[in-house]
Amino acid sequence: MRANTTTSAITGDYRHALEARAHPLKSLDTLAMIRPCHRSQEICSQDGPAEYVYYVVFGAARRCVLRADGRRQIVDLLLPGNFFGFTGGDAYDSSVEAVSEGTLVARYPRRRVEALADADPELARELRQVALDALSRSRAQLLILGRVTAVEKVGSFILEMAARLSDGNTDRVVLPLSRYDIADYLAVSVETVSRSLTDLRNRGVIALSGTRTIRIVDRDALEEGERAGTRLH
Repeated sequence: MRANTTTSAITGDYRHALEARAHPLKSLDTLAMIRPCHRSQEICSQDGPAEYVYYVVFGAARRCVLRADGRRQIVDLLLPGNFFGFTGGDAYDSSVEAVSEGTLVARYPRRRVEALADADPELARELRQVALDALSRSRAQLLILGRVTAVEKVGSFILEMAARLSDGNTDRVVLPLSRYDIADYLAVSVETVSRSLTDLRNRGVIALSGTRTIRIVDRDALEEGERAGTRLH
């Protein structure tokens, strides 16, 4: 009985965390099942049945696909406030794994969500906005991948993370993911990521504290490199 009471208390804390966070689909909170995840734990699997849609409450997750040669490509980084799991078919087109320990996700029964959206125009509008947000993230990644040099790609990635992780100080970025994940997101090697960060540091564009904390020292240089690549070559 004591163990059950403890489990109920923990579940209640998780639900309170969800209910305390503003998000576009608040009307679905009563349907949510809360799930804490360990680092690298799979949340949903590529080609698995698409039974749920998900929302990141805390932590971070990576959406991955396997290439034909067996290598992994990260196609989306999911941060608090992001939804995922929407698909046009009956199976997921990618796998999603927790990036950080203690990542918390809420999951909603997909068929129930779709049925409610059919009857509620406001909910349908909110779902469309969630889908558009996911498309915007994909567009941002494509623009980063389209940069000419690795240094430009890493610089653009830093700016993207600064914008998405902003806590009021957009010049300090605490990355929730490893350099290996960054490499798989940018489609370069981890050695290339490390060299690019070192290059940006040596040029005085950024400062590094440990392996995951970055301070933007010269934002103009990063932004100019993002626009034209002229100062980061």
